[in-house]
Amino acid sequence: MSLMGVYALRNEETEEECTLDADDFIWEDASQSGEQYRFVHFGTEELPEVIATFDIEADEFVIQMPPDFEELENGLYIHTGGDEYDSESEYGYDQGYDD
Repeated sequence: MSLMGVYALRNEETEEECTLDADDFIWEDASQSGEQYRFVHFGTEELPEVIATFDIEADEFVIQMPPDFEELENGLYIHTGGDEYDSESEYGYDQGYDD
């Protein structure tokens, strides 16, 4: 499981826009029951702290950010699959060998 996508927000006072990549967030355990996943972007001087909590039952993110910011785009999603094996694909294991 991993967080993918981007999240864009704007400071309402300065009109400055910023985009947070999924790699900017750190996973935290938010619920012992497994009902939520919590990802935190720790604030810096340039960017605010943003907390993205994914509610499994609702299948959506609940975002917490400072009150003077507004959401522009929520393109975050949870990727649960790993590398999937494609049985139809030829990976080249037998190339270059004669039977």
